Amino acid sequence: MIDLELTEEHLALQNTVREFCAGEIAPHIKDWDEKSYFEPSVFKKMADLGLLGVCIPEQYGGAGFDYVSLGLVCEELEACDTFLRVAMSVHVGLNSLSVYSWGTEEQKQKYLVPQAKGEKIATFGLTEPNAGSDVIGMRSTAVRNGDEWVLNGEKMWISLADLADHFLFFCWTDLEKQKARDHSGMSCFIVERSMPGFSSGTIHGKLGIRAGNTGYFSLQDVRVPASNMLGQEGEGFKIAMFSLENGRYTVASGATGV
Repeated sequence: MIDLELTEEHLALQNTVREFCAGEIAPHIKDWDEKSYFEPSVFKKMADLGLLGVCIPEQYGGAGFDYVSLGLVCEELEACDTFLRVAMSVHVGLNSLSVYSWGTEEQKQKYLVPQAKGEKIATFGLTEPNAGSDVIGMRSTAVRNGDEWVLNGEKMWISLADLADHFLFFCWTDLEKQKARDHSGMSCFIVERSMPGFSSGTIHGKLGIRAGNTGYFSLQDVRVPASNMLGQEGEGFKIAMFSLENGRYTVASGATGV
């Protein structure tokens, strides 16, 4: 029989997050929501508690806890306000777990370790102005040029768009397969905010989750090393579906905290 009881470690983590929310978030959330703003130093405090790498192995800078722990963190954050659970969903569920599962050792050391430690914030770019659930309808592209790929495209409704340092960017690398709507022509790249040609903005006037940062980002002839491709060429759709499964788990976990 499966033991469904929480362990002492789970209970301690749950209590830690609950106390963090009560002391650091709850006193400010009404003001932040009204001003559509939150204090970014919150991420530093979460990192100090190991939350931004909660289920990433210790060898990559994480806390080394299990998936249940990730769910408990999301549940407690959502009980206080949705915006921080959303941040956990994109930073850990959509981005970091994907880099951990699909990335090379070089990518893990360069991107995953600082993300798990909370030194860098990460997000996920799949949705576009004209392509949401219809992922194959995306228009973003990448063209190979020697040892680099040249990326172009715009992503919309992106959590932490104006705050994140690292982005997963999904696009077409086979334009013939794009015409045929064959998802095996999609690939995924790790993009840094500091790369020339990158720009982002914030969406204002939202009806909900107003404290959280939601926006868009655009790539105009952004050149990335070939080594920044996550997984193999043509695996972008598989990586996206893997990422979304982790994201849905964090959303469902958060729902139990409402």
